[in-house]
Amino acid sequence: MLQRIQTVFLVIAAAIAFAAIALPMATYTRGSDQAKVVLRPMGLFTGEGAELSDVEPKVPFMAVFAVLGCALLASVFLFRHRTRQRRVVRGTFLVALGAIAFAVITDRSIQVYLGQEAPVSVSYGPSFYAPLLVLVFAYLADRAIRKDEDLVRSADRLR
Repeated sequence: MLQRIQTVFLVIAAAIAFAAIALPMATYTRGSDQAKVVLRPMGLFTGEGAELSDVEPKVPFMAVFAVLGCALLASVFLFRHRTRQRRVVRGTFLVALGAIAFAVITDRSIQVYLGQEAPVSVSYGPSFYAPLLVLVFAYLADRAIRKDEDLVRSADRLR
């Protein structure tokens, strides 16, 4: 049934994952010249929007966010197979945790790269926190799916 609470949680998590594709992950400002560099899921860009060709992140965050969003949306339609739905949701846990880890690693390596000439200050954007929010909403959906499964099992015992 699509009107369950886990559907709401899964749709919110998918919307966050898809929105993260368009939003910046972090903005780095170099020392005295105030030159800005923006990390987006598509790559590393200058403050004016030109792509930095000499540096590119090792993880394609755009693809990771797209996979997260598609998997979460696909799990919405697995409502008749709750165990399979839980497996898919738990698989998104791993992808989201990997995205968090790689975002931190990428952030630190960019800070080191840009900090060679001058100190760097960082302000994190919404896409940096998106995998954490996806993880929270996926966890809430997993709990709701488990409660539904327990309810069905208890009803089967009564028959």
